Amino acid sequence: MKLKYFFNKLSDRTYKNILLVRTDRIGDVVLSLPAAALLKDLYPGCRITFLAREYTAPLIALSRSVDEVINDDPALSARGLAKILKAHAFDAAILLHPTGRLAWALRLAGIPVRIGTAYRWYSLLFNRRVKQHRKFSLKHELEHNLDLVRTGLGLPSGEGKEYLPEISIPPELKERAARKLSGTIDINRPFMAIHPGSGGSARDWPLQKFAELIDKIKISNLKSQNSNIVVTLGPGEEHLKEKLQTHLKTQPAWVSGLSLPQLAAFLSQAESMVSNSTGPLHIATAVKTRVIGLYCPMIPCHPKRWGPYGPGHSTLIPPVGLCRKCTGRKCPQYDCMEKITVDEVYSKINPVIDRKR
Repeated sequence: MKLKYFFNKLSDRTYKNILLVRTDRIGDVVLSLPAAALLKDLYPGCRITFLAREYTAPLIALSRSVDEVINDDPALSARGLAKILKAHAFDAAILLHPTGRLAWALRLAGIPVRIGTAYRWYSLLFNRRVKQHRKFSLKHELEHNLDLVRTGLGLPSGEGKEYLPEISIPPELKERAARKLSGTIDINRPFMAIHPGSGGSARDWPLQKFAELIDKIKISNLKSQNSNIVVTLGPGEEHLKEKLQTHLKTQPAWVSGLSLPQLAAFLSQAESMVSNSTGPLHIATAVKTRVIGLYCPMIPCHPKRWGPYGPGHSTLIPPVGLCRKCTGRKCPQYDCMEKITVDEVYSKINPVIDRKR
């Protein structure tokens, strides 16, 4: 009875100025945006500020649920960050992916309600601790984020409304992206995006397989139905173009050097996207582009936790046993990603092409 009374008292509180914290990578941040939408529904009229790294901040700013983005300089000490945060007078902060430095900063900033996960030494700096085990990939990352918000605020687990990743692309951003790419591709004509990199976040599908897939689509008589194939390359991935070209029999269009907002605008125009498990995949889902995701069998990278979230998407994983980490060439299934065949991926693309006829 006392515990029930405690949670009722927590849920009765109202928050007007809330800080969300997520300072890791692109996909992690995109999957955190629904937490902002949930908070807007829970506390109508509240102000949501998002603390993030400078390179993801422009992408977060495209969310209708975020009022302000603060850039986190990792070189800044916890005390220095606390000084910045204290000036905002937040009444609650939710650390979706905490670190010791961030936990100290929130404590030093004097934010009265600090919500984070349990089990770490710095969890003592939170006054609302939520028990979560994310590493076993039993639930999607997005759902973990929503659970952390609800439980930390003393609310029941969510039922009813579904919260999806969502980024809003204003017309002027689409126009700027179209102008930047005008010499490469007309983004107002149908195209399919292919993203062969991952920034090292997971084991990738081999480049030779990507080349075979591109050739299969372009050479087939479906080419006229699906128009162009565009290969997207992230920062530091330009070398993949040369490697892919050694395997290609046809020539796709190539796109690189886009800012994250420009990439979002570009992907919002795509018919579909084939991608390894990486940030651009989640950007595509957030702009309502259908995704075919290629995933390795490592448990921490499993699509059950990191797959494209929402209806209409597909994932493929090699038909081998799951593993906790990649042991490299010591593993008898080291070539696991090669076991995802080109025909399997093509079969996932085919329904998209059929719908466009």
